[in-house]
Order: sequence, then structure tokens, then C-alpha cells
Amino acid sequence: MIKKLLLPLFLSAFSISLIAQHEADKWYFGTLGGLDFSSGTPVAISGSLNSSEGTASVSTASGTLLFYTDGVSVWDTTDATMPNGTGLMGDVSSTQSALVVPSPTSFSQYYIFTTAADGGAAGFRYSIVDMTLNGGLGNVTGMKNVPVTDSVTEKLSAVKDAAGTGFWIMVHKWGSNKFYAYHLTALGLSAPVISSVGTVHTASPTAFQNTYGQMKFNMCGDKLALATGYMDIAELFDFDNSTGMVSNPVTFNMGYHVYGVEFSKNSSNLYITSYDPSSTLNQFNITLGTPALIVASKFPLSATPDLYAMQMGPDGKIYVAESFSSPFVGAINNPDTYGVGAGFTDNAVYLDPDGMGVMGGLGLPSFLQDYLKINVTCSVGIDEQASAAEALIYPNPSAGEFTIRLNEASETHVMIYDHTGRLVEEATAKTAFTFGKEYAAGMYFISCSSGERHEVYKVIRN
Repeated sequence: MIKKLLLPLFLSAFSISLIAQHEADKWYFGTLGGLDFSSGTPVAISGSLNSSEGTASVSTASGTLLFYTDGVSVWDTTDATMPNGTGLMGDVSSTQSALVVPSPTSFSQYYIFTTAADGGAAGFRYSIVDMTLNGGLGNVTGMKNVPVTDSVTEKLSAVKDAAGTGFWIMVHKWGSNKFYAYHLTALGLSAPVISSVGTVHTASPTAFQNTYGQMKFNMCGDKLALATGYMDIAELFDFDNSTGMVSNPVTFNMGYHVYGVEFSKNSSNLYITSYDPSSTLNQFNITLGTPALIVASKFPLSATPDLYAMQMGPDGKIYVAESFSSPFVGAINNPDTYGVGAGFTDNAVYLDPDGMGVMGGLGLPSFLQDYLKINVTCSVGIDEQASAAEALIYPNPSAGEFTIRLNEASETHVMIYDHTGRLVEEATAKTAFTFGKEYAAGMYFISCSSGERHEVYKVIRN
């Protein structure tokens, strides 16, 4: 346990720039596998790592690979092991073994944060890579395996803070309901902001599987989701990226073991992978007004066996790991779209076109979510949208019909839910849509989706 970690300061701090957005173009995962998104679509490449679960990598702002890691070893852009680049204390069987975050004080230094497997004693640590060393290929410095806290789950995620000058690094303590948010700034890594919220991640000699599962921030840094392995639940939370506090849990009782979570780019949908043979990939509309509505919006998107980790790609699709024995990854093609239009494709990308024995795994690389925040407009909350709904949907309240004025250049998908989360009506329209004549009195939520735009409105039927 630490109270404060102060890291070396450089001459001046600078505002973090993540404008070019090609830092997540190169992926390395599985058995010698990888993907290159620099052309705009994923192309299979090969690397040196052999990992069953979580990995991480980082490229320059223009897309040139700097290094990649499985949380144990670090490889440079030539696929050679970096000097001092072995013996990191992550684990190839940790869900999110490693995560790379740039230094807030140096363009040439990067933190590799690691988590142990199964809540192990190595816990949560960091090492620093300096890209000015080894002729520009990088070295792991003497600041290696620096302990931060012990006994964490295999969950690890990071997002830029509200000020844009630092990052929140999030882990979850094992055997508790505590989130530890560490603020990485020019002053170093702070003592954790601790939020005790949500379900206790049960620890016992036979419950280590409850450490399994991903944790992700959404693109706007105001939501956080995680999967809790063999407890068979996933949870959604609000996150304050000014203070680091986590709040307002929504619990999804999946009934089967869970592993992967990922948000759509516009934060309208949350995806969860499950061991449930009837629905291994599930979608939830998280813009609805109450936890009950969100939970009730479950849409089984696929029953493809053995789906695990998920990761948003630079092309806007969500990629899905398809187990140890598969040379493919799947893809959710339109993740901002609710329902069947999200379009999951099994075996979307073949990882082994050259016959090298490349296989995927349970894991995919983890990235700072801000690297993938391309063409994203962060939405307002439902309370703020209510005033806009008066102009868009009229009359409201109504004792009869409502009319929605859409004014969209393209078609809008409209879904109407009652207060229990039951889908009452669904339609596609371009300029206007009338509904509600036969509805019972009560509150209804109107979900409107068009391209990357997604809004939810509330109406009252008298």
C-alpha cells in the first residue's frame, strides 16, 4: 500500500495532446498475432509475443510502432526484446495484464502499468520505458516493477482527466467493492481516490476466477464498466473525471460467467460477453432513464461460442476475441446502432494468412481510451435533454398522440419503451413519426438513433 508516489520531474509540464489519434494503430496479441489499422482497415501482422490474455502496445501520433508488451516482456519496433525488458510482473493469463500510458512530463517516456493474475501478490505495479535510449528503440529504465498496491483484480483501465493534463489509472481491489483511481500528473502518481461502490468482488481460496474480466472507460470518460468473472455479473457506473470518484452502479445479472466489456463510441450502448450458450454477446442501451430500463434493454446479438475480450478499433468497429484455438477475431460493425443493425460478424478478420500458426486468445490489447476518441461528441444527460424534447416531441404531456419532428437528412431508428423497459413500438422514419394513440397512461422513453447520433427523450401519456 502507498500513500504517495512521486516520480522524477522534468523541466516543464505540458498539456497532453492526443490529436493525431494513430497511437492505437498497431495491435499485438495471442500467439504471434497482430493487426495493423494504418490503412483504415485491419491487416494481419505477426509479432513476438505469446499471450493467452491481456496485452498492450503504443505507436507514435503518426502510427509508427514504438513497442508492445504482454505485461512480462517488452518488444521494440523490430520485434526484439528491449534491454531490461523482461521480468515485468504482469502475467500472460491476466485479463488486462498491461496498459501503456504516456508520461505527462516527457514526450519520450511511457508508463507500463501491470496487474498480476488471480489477485496475486505482485499486485499493481508500473515500469517506465524511455524511447531516447538504445538508439531510439527504447529501454525499460531502472524504474521497473515499482509497487503501487497489492491484491487487485485483473482489471486495469485509464482515461485522460477533465483538465487534459493528466490521467486516471483505475484498478479494483480484490475481495472488496473498492475502486482505486490513481491520478497521474506532472507531480507523479497520487495516492488513490477510493470509491466503495457496487458489488464486493468475493475473495476466497476457491474464488480466484472472480478476478477475471475486463474494465473499460467510455470515450467521454464519464462512464465505467466491468465484468466480474464467475460472479456472473457486469456493472456500469458513473465516473467523475475531475475527482476520480465512481458512483451510481447498475448491475447486470447475466446468469453465466462474464469476461468482456466495451462501450460504443457514442456511449449509447454497452456490450458484454458471456459464457451463456444462447447469448454470448449482449447489448444494452445505457441511455435509458433508469437502471431497470437499462437492464431490460438486453439484446442478444450473437450466440457464437467462445467470445471473450472486446476492444474498440481505430475504424470504429468493436473487435471480439474468439478463444485460444481460433485464428480469427470477430467484429461488431455498427456498435452505435441498437439491435440487430449493430451487425456482429463472426470470423471477421483472419489472423494467419501466411500459415505461421498464428492464433488469437482470450485477450486483446488494452489502450488508453482517448487514443480512440475520433469523431466523438459527448452526449448530455437525460435531464438536460428533457427541455429539448419539448421542441422535438409534441404535445408533451399528451392525452392522445405524440409527434416526433426528426429533421434528419438520413433515416432515424426510433424505439419506444415503457417505464418497465418493455419495447412498446419500433419504427424507422425520416422527417416525422406519430405514436401513442393507444398507449396506456404513464411514462415512456423514446430512443432515437441516426448514424453516430443517439438521444433519449422522456414523454408523459395522460
